[in-house]
Amino acid sequence: MRPRALVLTAALLWSASVFAKFPMGSFETGNDVFGVCSDRREFLQGYCEGYVMGVADALMAVKAMKENGWAIPSACIPQHVKTEQVRDVVVQYLTAHPEKRHEAAAGHALVALQAAFPCK
Repeated sequence: MRPRALVLTAALLWSASVFAKFPMGSFETGNDVFGVCSDRREFLQGYCEGYVMGVADALMAVKAMKENGWAIPSACIPQHVKTEQVRDVVVQYLTAHPEKRHEAAAGHALVALQAAFPCK
């Protein structure tokens, strides 16, 4: 699993230059993720891998939606929203839909966040 995480991290760092051109809000900055991923403590390595895999999962979900001709859900999360609130929205959605939990988590997170934070 470590080689896969390293490849995904490299791919994300390479594509980060694309996102640097566009102002966007975030919960984590590149410096935050770099600091955590550079730290060798096991807990922080777990966070690093979880973060990178979460981003990769979301990218794979969006790609699959595009390939199947689906509209890509978007969410407009306000700057003041805390990470705990985002987590709570996704957990609440998963709690309400136990029959769908076997499906890809990224898709559920996208749907939950779109419903909670629709773009005007």
